[in-house]
Amino acid sequence: MKTDPPNRLDILIIENDPAVARLTKEAFKEAGLMDALVAVPDGDKALAYLRREDGYADQPQPNLIFLDLHLPKKSGLEVLAEIKANPTLSITPVVVVSGSADPNEIRKAYELHASCYVRKPNDLGQFIAFAKGCYEFWGKNVVFPAKE
Repeated sequence: MKTDPPNRLDILIIENDPAVARLTKEAFKEAGLMDALVAVPDGDKALAYLRREDGYADQPQPNLIFLDLHLPKKSGLEVLAEIKANPTLSITPVVVVSGSADPNEIRKAYELHASCYVRKPNDLGQFIAFAKGCYEFWGKNVVFPAKE
């Protein structure tokens, strides 16, 4: 069984806005994360990535997923439901990062077993602080199960 270094963090960013996806990647790099950061723009591509289909066969299985709810094709809630219904993927933490404060969306995300629900930061400084906090917590403190 393969054991990753304790601070190795492979992140999948599911975000339809290319500028936000790029900002997220840059913020994590600014925070010190130099491991795999992959972004996909919609729910269908996210599920293909996680199932290692459609050209994603060689990509690492993520330790952590950042999921926007408002995606084209399949919504973020649909993607979350499919992730959590899949026995292999269900143990992967999913952080919902959304601009929405809709209490129904927040409740539904938690009902579908999101690890947490975070409002998208509004400016670059807040975004970098958010990424640093995430990296400190998920990258340095959390113990993940071994990848298969």
